[in-house]
Amino acid sequence: MAQNLSQQALGDRVGVSKVTISDLERGNMRLDVDYMRRIACALGVTAADLLPPDANPWALDDDERTMIERYRMATEAQRDQLHRMQDVIVPFAAQPREAA
Repeated sequence: MAQNLSQQALGDRVGVSKVTISDLERGNMRLDVDYMRRIACALGVTAADLLPPDANPWALDDDERTMIERYRMATEAQRDQLHRMQDVIVPFAAQPREAA
């Protein structure tokens, strides 16, 4: 996710000042959902991606994102095949997924 943006460059993308970005980073301003969405959009990520792993244990890695994108592009018949295949490879277990 690191894009080596300056505070000014990120502020320009978000539509706020460098000072606002600085204040958000330092915790002088509350990072609310609106700011999270705007910053995430500017960075090309989801708002959840801005959270640290301990606050977002269900975060997706690049491989998981690729699988979801491919699934969404699949036809209904292909999705049906994927569902049947996943049931064989990884049977459903009603247990919570462990955080990585």
